[in-house]
Amino acid sequence: MTMLSSEPVLSHRCYFVMVIFFAFSTTLPVCECHRPSLNNFTDLQALLSFKDHLSSDPCNVLGDWNTNTSFCNWIGVSCSKHRQRVTILQLFDSSLQGIITPFLGNLSFLRLLSLANNSFHGHIPTEIGQLCRLKLLTLNINQMNGEIPQSIGNCEKLKVLSLSYNGLVGTIPNELGLLRELKRLYLGRNYITGTIPPSLENLTRLEELALEENQLCGSIPHEIGFLGSLFDLYLNKNNFTGSIPPSLGNLSSLEQLVMNENHLQVSIPQC
Repeated sequence: MTMLSSEPVLSHRCYFVMVIFFAFSTTLPVCECHRPSLNNFTDLQALLSFKDHLSSDPCNVLGDWNTNTSFCNWIGVSCSKHRQRVTILQLFDSSLQGIITPFLGNLSFLRLLSLANNSFHGHIPTEIGQLCRLKLLTLNINQMNGEIPQSIGNCEKLKVLSLSYNGLVGTIPNELGLLRELKRLYLGRNYITGTIPPSLENLTRLEELALEENQLCGSIPHEIGFLGSLFDLYLNKNNFTGSIPPSLGNLSSLEQLVMNENHLQVSIPQC
C-alpha cells in the first residue's frame, strides 16, 4: 500500500448513475417492503410531494411533472415494466433547491436515488430507511444538515452511500455497520464529530471509505484492518491521535491511504 499526502481523487464522488443489486440481513427492525397500501397512486403522490417541496427549479427540469402524462415518463423517473412502480429517481446536477420530502420513503420499489450536486438543504428524512430495495443513495454536494439518520441501517441492500460535501453534524451511526453489502461509503467534507465506530468492521465488502475533512477524533480503530476488500482509505484533515494501527498492514488490496493533517504518529505498518 502507498501512503499519500495529496487530496483524495474525485473519481469516488461520481457514482451518480450506478445501478447495483445485492442483499443482506440486518438486526435492525426490518421495514416492510411489501406494504399492500402502497401502489402506483402512492408513488404519484410521493413524486408530487417532492416537486412541491422544491423552492427553485431554474432550469424547469420538472416542468413536465404533471398528471397529464404518466409519471413513468417524467424526467428523472424510471419505472418497473410490469407494475409501473418507481425504481429510479435520478436528478443529479439539476440546479434544484429545496428540502427532501419525507414522502420519498413511500417509493417502496426505489432502487436508485441520486440527487447529488443540487442545493437541497434541511435534514435527511428518516423515512429514507423505509426504502428496503435501495441500492444507491447519493446526496453529495448539497447543503444538507443535521445528523445521518440511524434508519439508513434499514436499507439492507445499499451498495453505495454518498453524503459528502454537505453540512452534516453529529456522529457516524453505529447502524451503518449493518450495511454488509456496502462497497462505497463517502462521508467526507462535513462536520461529523466523534470517533469511527468499530461496527464498521462488519463492512467486509467495502472498497472505498472516505471520511476526510471532518472533525473526527480519537484513535483509528484497529478493526479497519479487517476490511480486506478496501483499496481506498481517506482519513485526512481530521483530529485523529495515536499511532497508525498495525492491522492496516493486513490490507493487501489497499492502493491509496491518505491520512495527512491529523495528529498521528507517523510509523507506517508494513504489508
